[in-house]
Amino acid sequence: MATDDVLNDAERLREQFHSQYGNGYDFEGSTLIDIIIGTGRLLTDIVGTENADVGMAALVRQLGYSVEAPEDWAEVLKDNAFGDAFCWKLGATFHNLNAYAYYGIALTGSSAAQDRETYLKGEIALAGAFMDKVPFAAWEIDPADAGRTLRLARGRFALDTGNLIEPWALAEFGGVSERRIRNMMAGGERVFEPKDGGVPAAQALDWLKQRKQFRPSTWREQNTFEDLATVDRYELDEEMLFVPVAADGSTFHPGVGREDGYTTGPTGQETTWPSFEEALTALQRSAEPIWRRPTPRGLRTQARGVRWERTTRAALDRMAAEAAARI
Repeated sequence: MATDDVLNDAERLREQFHSQYGNGYDFEGSTLIDIIIGTGRLLTDIVGTENADVGMAALVRQLGYSVEAPEDWAEVLKDNAFGDAFCWKLGATFHNLNAYAYYGIALTGSSAAQDRETYLKGEIALAGAFMDKVPFAAWEIDPADAGRTLRLARGRFALDTGNLIEPWALAEFGGVSERRIRNMMAGGERVFEPKDGGVPAAQALDWLKQRKQFRPSTWREQNTFEDLATVDRYELDEEMLFVPVAADGSTFHPGVGREDGYTTGPTGQETTWPSFEEALTALQRSAEPIWRRPTPRGLRTQARGVRWERTTRAALDRMAAEAAARI
């Protein structure tokens, strides 16, 4: 593939990732919510139900959700946090690892391949260290998509750095069963020369070239994602939000509202919300995000989201200021 094709492919893959996220093996946030609930149950054993409920309710309120009765904190979290969990500190890590595991791209603004490799290695280590701390079996929690994403990210990183890939991950990348891969590691069907239970990266990649569903990694050759490179360092610790983006590239931001609030919903079923946060929550819960936005001529037109994008509140405020300057 020519260099230009690789660069364009990375951009295309990023667009695909953002448009498809939330429609496949990418519900890592659900696992994080289950872990928080498990933590609350553990605290109940230590300090008692009433004290644990008060403390956990305070945490859920701090995350931005309304909890009237302390004992309802777990239900409120499970019902409302699904769309926001990907914006939490660790949720963002799993979100970015999903892009790497399934699409072979690095969601970082780094311009050097070595910096991207360091970034990916760090994200995998961070997610792995966290998952190792969680007593999934004791708490009866399924690692689910979070575990799957981490495992595949480790597998891809092994391929990309010339190490051994585990049979399960190679099977997933190749679209076959793990049993098929193990048969290819021994006996009459032997194709690979395994070592320490894994398949050498070079042999695995040679086989994967024949598998149409496998997406080769492009993070080393990808162009710099300038929008990620321009995020200020201080913004990395800021509140992160998932916002809908329309087909023309316009984003739902604080500047699309008017004096009476923010309008969402299809024609004839509109609802006006007093705050940006409430309107965004409504869009996240809707089957199809639709909102009203102003035009430079003062008209109000309908925007329909086709994908979701993770960004900072500061970046959204800048969009709002730029939009105001054009009106």
